[in-house]
Amino acid sequence: MFRNYIKTAINTIRQNKGFSFINIIGLTLGMTVSLLILMYVVSELSYEGFHKNRKNIYRITLEWGTDGNTMKFAGSMPALALAVDSQLPEVKAAVRIKKDYDATFKSSENQEIKEPDTYYADQGVFTVFTFPLIEGDQNSALTDPFSVVISETTAKKYFGETDALGQEMSYNDTPMKVTGIMKDVPENTHLHCDLLISYSTLKALGQAPEYPWNQWGDDLTYVLLADNVKANALIPKLDDILNKNTGEWLSSKMKFEMQPLNQIHWDNTTRGDIGPKGNKTYVYIFLSAAIFILLIACFNFLNLSISRYLGRVTEVAIRKTAGARRKQLVFQFLTETMVIVVISAVAGIFLFEQLYYSLYSYLGNIDTITGNHFITLAGLVFLIVVVVGLTAGIYPALYISRLIPVKIFRKEPLRTGGSLSVRKVLVMTQFAIAIILLTGTAIIFRQLNYVKNSDLGFSKEDVVLLNFPGQDTKVKGKYDVLRDELLKNSNIRYVSGAYTVPGINSQMNISVSQAGEAAEKSVIIQALPADFGFVKSMGLEIVKGRDFSKDYSTDPSGSILINQSAVKALGLKQPVGSKLVIPGDNYKDGVTVIGVVKDFHVKSFHEKISPVIIYINPDMYITIVMKIRHDNVDATLSYAKDVWNSVLPGTPLIYRHLDDAYNALYGTEQKSGRLLTVFTVLAIFISCLGLFGFSSFIVSKRIKEVGIRKVLGAKPSGMLLMLSKQFSVWILIAGIIACPVAWIIAKKWLGSFAFHIRIEWWIFAGAIIAELLIAFLTVSWQTWRASTRNPVEALRYE
Repeated sequence: MFRNYIKTAINTIRQNKGFSFINIIGLTLGMTVSLLILMYVVSELSYEGFHKNRKNIYRITLEWGTDGNTMKFAGSMPALALAVDSQLPEVKAAVRIKKDYDATFKSSENQEIKEPDTYYADQGVFTVFTFPLIEGDQNSALTDPFSVVISETTAKKYFGETDALGQEMSYNDTPMKVTGIMKDVPENTHLHCDLLISYSTLKALGQAPEYPWNQWGDDLTYVLLADNVKANALIPKLDDILNKNTGEWLSSKMKFEMQPLNQIHWDNTTRGDIGPKGNKTYVYIFLSAAIFILLIACFNFLNLSISRYLGRVTEVAIRKTAGARRKQLVFQFLTETMVIVVISAVAGIFLFEQLYYSLYSYLGNIDTITGNHFITLAGLVFLIVVVVGLTAGIYPALYISRLIPVKIFRKEPLRTGGSLSVRKVLVMTQFAIAIILLTGTAIIFRQLNYVKNSDLGFSKEDVVLLNFPGQDTKVKGKYDVLRDELLKNSNIRYVSGAYTVPGINSQMNISVSQAGEAAEKSVIIQALPADFGFVKSMGLEIVKGRDFSKDYSTDPSGSILINQSAVKALGLKQPVGSKLVIPGDNYKDGVTVIGVVKDFHVKSFHEKISPVIIYINPDMYITIVMKIRHDNVDATLSYAKDVWNSVLPGTPLIYRHLDDAYNALYGTEQKSGRLLTVFTVLAIFISCLGLFGFSSFIVSKRIKEVGIRKVLGAKPSGMLLMLSKQFSVWILIAGIIACPVAWIIAKKWLGSFAFHIRIEWWIFAGAIIAELLIAFLTVSWQTWRASTRNPVEALRYE
């Protein structure tokens, strides 16, 4: 019997190629897009999921500051992990991890290779985290100095098929012994490491801090708690340990927090953090888009199925007359539906495989599909097939199978009002969802446009940033020569060294207080070491006082600039001329404020403008800011390269434009906006398929009316208005429903992460007009086909 159902279903699909093709295309696109989005969501939500003890792993972070002027750091003191491990029985293991941002290893061909995923780690890293070793002893692999554990991929890169265990690697010209080979770490972790160097190597290299309790920010401290231990119960004990080792003044300004491992990926505010960061709001947005698109595809499939089944009432009557029971008819229709759904699912999986890696590369995520992901994918496909098949097949099957054969043969009017009412609701729901997607896309692009056209407080055009290795002993002392040589070119207007600029993640914070005030009243302010030409190079505006000048001998060591936010934070009534105290041996006599700079955005619009002080300190320059003329950019950069190679031979020149660096801060918004645009276009396309099927059904029911009107002299334009009027009403109703929903989502949901929320009425009006235009064009084609039919044929139409 089931075999007969399958054969009949295949024959029916062949006989209705047009409807079947539209159904398969719409459902395939809906499934493909939904799977792409859902797998991205699954990947984001699965961060740190491979660690066996993930529920008991926490990172100890600290907050520095008082009275609302605080900063949160991912890293804590280098001495904290050792103290916790030995003094707190609730902690099974504590481990320090420190990232090496400048790690360089030499290949077998003596070629230097930068390894960005290199970390120093205590031996306990294999106890806390699930980093299985293929070779080596996890209890001793990172005990001795100059030991390194490498991943499988890294072992093949440096040693090929040769056994890497026991071999030596050159790390920053220091020989390291490979003591372990670990499995490649999955991408869905903030702690993606290819090389782990024993933490004791730092002390052997003379790089261990002299005062490990008074330094923080670089060493990440992770703890594995015993079962049934409440993390927050450890905070008072951590405070006691800190107070014993630092004193009351320092400990009073610090506050420890126990951060769960699975929350680190979503933390976008903590300073000194590592690894890729996610945004739950974007996950929710994409998840909603996946559900919306799948719903549109289902509604579209259901609409077309009803249209197709209503055209088969005569077949139903004949089958019933021949003895077919209602149950058999229901199974037959369900089988036909499930065959189309399965075909669509197979095609959707094929498209998914073709597009998955392209989508992830575009998102900047190189995650691969693991075994767990395959299980998730299979589960999602099965769920979609069952839900869509039953939803789209059960209603028309039950409705058509209950028709009475005698009434069908007599050609009595069918009571399709209920069915049409359901279909009207489905069409309106489709367009309401499309309008919500359209408005969401418009709001995201409106934010990006706001960034491009807003006053940033600085000029990012025609500014080139050169990476300056100021900490390299071979380069120190050559900055002045490089700057003066660059300024000899008339196309280079200004040159300045700096520690950071907008768009660059490097930042430094120092404690600042007014002269004569107690240390407890100090304020944490972002410090920006720079040169004399920094203000002009960046196009900053001096609102009070003056800029740095070589005419004043005190400016290099005794003068600073502050921004307007710093004036407020320090409570300065007369800022120019005020004496401030900042840390550093060069500033023991204090510094004088010589000017106030208009507030400018060092970070993105997501964050408020921080208090900033600018002072001259050549030892801290890691970037050279070069303001150039708009003309002859290539020639100017070529000259800069020649000067660089002349002054710093052997040092590669790495440069980028400031506008590119700053715009990269909004890369997530730009990519999300583009992807949401693509998804919205696909959703509208699928909606149009549904509208096409529905309008085809409506027009077919009014063919005789069209023929009569044509005989009486009606024009195609008039008939188009007649047939499209009801669709326009449905879309307007959908718009009335969708606009408040979209407004609530934008205000309540997008407002939690957006840097600019201002929703004008034209966004909703534009979305509704776009939908009306699309519907009008779709119905126009159907009406044109009906209006060109011969009136005699139309009047004979059954």
